[in-house]
Amino acid sequence: MTTTNEVTLSFEIFPPKNDTAADTLAQTLADLAPVPASFLSVTSGASGSAARATAEQALAYGDALGGVPPRPHLTCVQASRREMEDLVGACLDVGIDRFVAIRGDAPPDQPVYTPRADGFAYADELTLALKRWGARDVAVGAYPEVHPDADDGDHCLDVLKRKMEVGADRIITQYCFDTDQVLRWADAVRTAGIDAPIGIGVMPVHNYAQIKRFSDRCGAGVPQWLTDALADLEPGSSEAIDRAADIAAEQCRRLIRGGLTHLHVYTLNRSALTLAILRRLEAGPEACRWAA
Repeated sequence: MTTTNEVTLSFEIFPPKNDTAADTLAQTLADLAPVPASFLSVTSGASGSAARATAEQALAYGDALGGVPPRPHLTCVQASRREMEDLVGACLDVGIDRFVAIRGDAPPDQPVYTPRADGFAYADELTLALKRWGARDVAVGAYPEVHPDADDGDHCLDVLKRKMEVGADRIITQYCFDTDQVLRWADAVRTAGIDAPIGIGVMPVHNYAQIKRFSDRCGAGVPQWLTDALADLEPGSSEAIDRAADIAAEQCRRLIRGGLTHLHVYTLNRSALTLAILRRLEAGPEACRWAA
């Protein structure tokens, strides 16, 4: 007998840097539009004088995905308080009232994160301001593994608690290939009394070498079994796509069995691998049905 699990999805994209990348993203959004999604997160781009254009572009991305609410990323490093308020105001003016609030990474020339004097120091301060400015829903980030700048997992949990206490509505995690660690982290979050919705970040591996470099920078672990499975495959080949889709789909099934039924897929602005994963989740004895 087939058991159908109801799962919610969200997708993440980043603003393209040239016309070719814009065409690729447009096709990706068209490909994913038939799949019901809760929201579309858009990583941080321009702000300040380009606030209105940034807001309108985020709205256009959501429309291209079938009218899905966009959720712009706002980072403490990207703008001053005044610029941030202008950007949020522009978003609210066009009907965007959902956001992702994160600290952001230190610039390449800054070995240790240092808050900008004219901005917000950390995501809890930014979250509090967003709620005061009229944001309806604010998502904040979390690390199933220890954040690179944190002392340990307890420190990470304390930071997450502060963000929830000032009004954050939901959590979106960094991707983590160690599913056992994700499940342990989720148990710790619930034990700490945090009952907000959690979207678990799922990273399809389009290119092993690229993901390894990115993971090394952001503190995400790359287990040896993943290296053994994908490192020697040609990026974009049918074998690489099939194997990466199998790996991600199995992780999603385990997350769902563990009660984590919102999947936040990092698309990297491409659709083929994301769709391959979703097709696998729709089949078999643990088939998934997507909730709008």
